[in-house]
Amino acid sequence: MTATRMGLFLTGCALTALMGLACTRTEAVEKMPEGTEVTVVTQDGTLVRGKIAKVEPELITLTGDRGTARTEIARTSVKEVKRVTPADDAPAAATRARTLTIPDSTSLDVELNTSLASDTSRVEDAVRGTVSSPVVIDEVTVVPAGSTLLGHVTSVQESGKIKGRAELGFAFTRLQVGPVTYDISTKPFFYRAEGTKKEDAVKIGIGAAAGAIVGAITGGKKGAAIGTAVGAGGGTAVVLATDGDEIRLASGRTLKVSLTDPLIIRTR
Repeated sequence: MTATRMGLFLTGCALTALMGLACTRTEAVEKMPEGTEVTVVTQDGTLVRGKIAKVEPELITLTGDRGTARTEIARTSVKEVKRVTPADDAPAAATRARTLTIPDSTSLDVELNTSLASDTSRVEDAVRGTVSSPVVIDEVTVVPAGSTLLGHVTSVQESGKIKGRAELGFAFTRLQVGPVTYDISTKPFFYRAEGTKKEDAVKIGIGAAAGAIVGAITGGKKGAAIGTAVGAGGGTAVVLATDGDEIRLASGRTLKVSLTDPLIIRTR
């Protein structure tokens, strides 16, 4: 074999090897089986590590080591998906990726984007909020202002007749930071309308007094006694038939959302 042919042959081998490496690096995520541990790098440099739970045309869903917490990444934002190998856990790899933990009990300043009311909202209705102040860990902004919180109504009771006071509860369960959405645990919100015992007593008292006056006019002392009893009953009926105050939370309301579990975020 001539030197020229040998050179071409070696060049071809080198190109083939490089192509093989490229194919390994760009392995299609659709071909990776469920449970494969991978790292996903997004266009903005966010690094997410987990096990493949589902691959859809628009989303890649990963789970943590315990298979509980989910992380969703928009496919359009994905720069690279790689299988995790032992080399990825080496110190050299650790210097390329940084793990930051948002502690539990951290409070997020949030603006409510959804209007809620005890007489119109229903359990499982979607609730949205926007983070108004960034969360900074070790001088790194891990949750920028403008990030989205997603949740749902957990309990609701309309005020009315025998039902009692109005109630409304909701909780945020997901945090969307750019193209990545994390499962989170937060302290739920619960509101209950104030009692109206004083108002009820006034209504009953007015009913009894009015009954006594009418009774006295129509039948003296005996009529006054009967009229008082009838008036009191009428006052009670008015209280039971009158709806109480509803709970209304307008869009734009400011909230303090507290994490109840740590949230791990990786970045380059």
